[in-house]
Formats: sequence, C-alpha cells, structure tokens
Amino acid sequence: MTGEENSSRDKRISRVNRREFLGISTGMAVGGVVAAGVVGGIAGYLAGQAAAPPAAAVTVTRTAERTVTLPRAPEVKVGYIYVGPVGDYGWTYAHDQGRKWADARLPGTKSAYIESVPDPQAASAMETLITREDAKLIFTTSFGYMDPTAEMAAKYPDRYFVHISGYRSGAAGNAPRNMSSAFAEFYQLYYLNGLAAGAVTRTGIVGYVAAHPIPEVVRHINAFVLGANYAYRRRTGRNIKAYVVWLFSWFDPAKARTASISLIEEKNADVLAYTEDTPATLQVAEEYTTQKGRRVWSFSHYSDMRQYGPNSHLTGQIVNWGPIYLEFYRMVATNTWESVDIWTRIGDYMPWRWRLPDEKSTAGKAEGTVYLAPLNPAIPAEWQREIKLRYEQMKELVFEPFSPEGNLGQPIRDQAGEVMISDKEYVVSKRTRERRLGSRADRDALWEMDWFVEYIESELPR
Repeated sequence: MTGEENSSRDKRISRVNRREFLGISTGMAVGGVVAAGVVGGIAGYLAGQAAAPPAAAVTVTRTAERTVTLPRAPEVKVGYIYVGPVGDYGWTYAHDQGRKWADARLPGTKSAYIESVPDPQAASAMETLITREDAKLIFTTSFGYMDPTAEMAAKYPDRYFVHISGYRSGAAGNAPRNMSSAFAEFYQLYYLNGLAAGAVTRTGIVGYVAAHPIPEVVRHINAFVLGANYAYRRRTGRNIKAYVVWLFSWFDPAKARTASISLIEEKNADVLAYTEDTPATLQVAEEYTTQKGRRVWSFSHYSDMRQYGPNSHLTGQIVNWGPIYLEFYRMVATNTWESVDIWTRIGDYMPWRWRLPDEKSTAGKAEGTVYLAPLNPAIPAEWQREIKLRYEQMKELVFEPFSPEGNLGQPIRDQAGEVMISDKEYVVSKRTRERRLGSRADRDALWEMDWFVEYIESELPR
C-alpha cells in the first residue's frame, strides 16, 4: 500500500470515529453563510485587473459636477466541503473561521458549506454545491477528498476547485488545470513550542498525543521534540525524553484525555503537545495544575485555546486560512485563475516579511496564515528571546528546524541512529541508498517524513 493510500485510509478511519463519537447521521446538511463587506482598496484592485470579466456598472452622481461610472465588483459564489463539524474547535472550526474572514474582505462574495462529509460522499456534496448553490469555486478540506476533487474538476471545466491537505497532482497525476492545492504548515511553530517546552520542563520528559501516523503528524512531532531537546540540553546538558501516544482519530476528546493522563502518570511528562481537534489535552494539563498540585503545561492547536487552560497554556500553533481562500477568490473574481500549489509557513501573507529585532518581534501576535499564540510570561526571558529570534529568522528562511542548526549543530538521527539530516551538503541514506540534500530538509523530505528523531523513547499505541 502506498503512502498516499495509507494516509487516505487513516483519514477514512478517523472520519468514521469522529462521526460515531458525535452521533452524526450519514445525511448531510447544507449550512449557508452569506457575507459581504467593502474594504478599502479591494474594489479598486478588482477594477484594475485587465483580465477581469465584464461587470455591471454603478452610477455615482456628484452634485453640480459630473457623473462618474465605476465597475461593480463581480459576484463570487463559493462552496466548502468540511470533514467534521464546524463546532469541533479544531480543524473544521479553523476552516470555517477562514471562510468568514475571506468572505468579509471581498465585495459580492456568497459562500455555503456542507459539514461532516465522509470521503465516499465528497463528490455528491460537491454536486450539491454546484447545482443548488451555483458555486463557481469549491474548497475541499480533507486529504481523502483529493481524487474526488480531481474527478469533479474534470467533469466541470467551467468551475474551479481547491483541495486542502493533498498533492497538486491529485488523481494519479492527472489533475485538470482548474484544480489547485493548498496547505498551511505548522512544523516551524511546533519547533518553537518545543523550545518553550524545553525551557520550562522540570522532569526532562515531554509527551505528544498524536492523531494518525502520517507524514504531517510525524514531522510535527519531530519538530516539537527537536525544539524541546535544543532548549533542555542547553539548560542541563542532558537530552530530552519524549513519548508518543497514538489515537488513530482526529477528533476524540475522550481518548485524548486518557492518553494525556497516561503520559503524565506513567511517563512523568510535564509538558504535553498534541494533534487532536479539541482542547482536551490542555484541559487535562489545567486540571493537574490547579486541582492536583502537579504543574503540567500544554498548548493551543488551530485556534487560541487559552480559555481552556489559563494556568497551563504556554503558547501554541494557530492558523488563519482566510488569506489563502481570499487568494483564490480574487483569481476567480478577476478571471486570472492559475493552477498552483500553495504551502504557507511563517512569513507568508504578511505585509512585512523581513525579520524584526527580537525586542520588536511579532511572535505571539496574529499575522499571516500561521502564527504563535501569545507567549506565557512563565517562559524564562532568555528563551522568550530565543523563540522570538527563531520566529523572525524563519520569516526570511534564514533558519529551519530540520537542519543541524536546529539540533545544536549536530546531524539529526532517527531512532536507529541513522543520519537523516547531515551537517554535510549531501548524505546517502543507508536504508534507500539514495543521495539527498543533507544540510536542510527540503519540501519532499518534509512532506514524506516517515521516521522519528532519536530523542523519542517509544511510541505507545492505545
């Protein structure tokens, strides 16, 4: 079975678990939200596009002067397919917030969504958005929707499709030109979270509550552990110890709670990171800190979750999908569509990409598509400066976590001791005999990551 098939299979399993947990029936409900707003400059942006389609005119009459005719912004009808409920406070919630953000920034936009759609029903959900809502642009927000999206793009060449969390090629490499792909990537933020974890841990042990063993989650785990080891080893001279518990579900607060407790009680972890769509892990950390007299830290995930752990929240990874969505809205509105593969990181979609001095760093403030939650003052000042330094360096791509610099100048090894990222320019893998870039992980190495860093003691199935 290929990596893509494994990923798709894992996400199909997660969909069943999520739906069973929520008690959602197999029927689909369409939720339509219409939003339109005028923002300075956007009407001019649309009017100034040479390739824009003809639009109705708006007549403005000025008293005792002259009549000025301005083009009206074209209407854009957009449809969204969601894998979970908009109230999950994680993945789907963040996508829906991004939808609203984009809608509010382009005049004439109307959007609708269908939530909790299993993979096999993705095509029929898209049909509904096209026939019932007349959607011109459709976003599909799960890896398992990739091939159905490509098939629908081929069926409807006069519509535009964007798939989130997949490959641009889609459908065995035959994706039509009216289809694009996009993703907002977190591994850099997880490394910064790791720096915070390594700066505050007293036990030298961190835990990770993980959804599915797919490359996306694996690289986030590795980045977090690398950051934690960097800070902890500089503090103490010892390596961090990390443990991972697998949930095999994206949305399961009960299992996430059990896994979090096991990492605290059985492994003595006092900082917990996670990939699961609820604040359950942060809530467990808060309970131990405030009710059981045992200091445990955790993070936000996808949205700002500080309210769920006001005494245990260190920082976290937050996403705003809105700028990505708005990019495609504009393409359709101005008739300037291109098939693209957008993969945003720190610094993307920011008005000022150049790094700032540490004392002026925007780390912890909302900006771009991915950013840090506010930094807890409990993080020592030295490490707050380090986090801000690395955050600013990442804007310019001066620093990358998966590099020797991100591992105290040492090569990055897997659990078997093999050098995966070398301090040399190139390295030859013992496993595959393949020659690859050694000094910094490239896009392919990140996207296909299937190994764990040496500081992870074990993976614990539950």
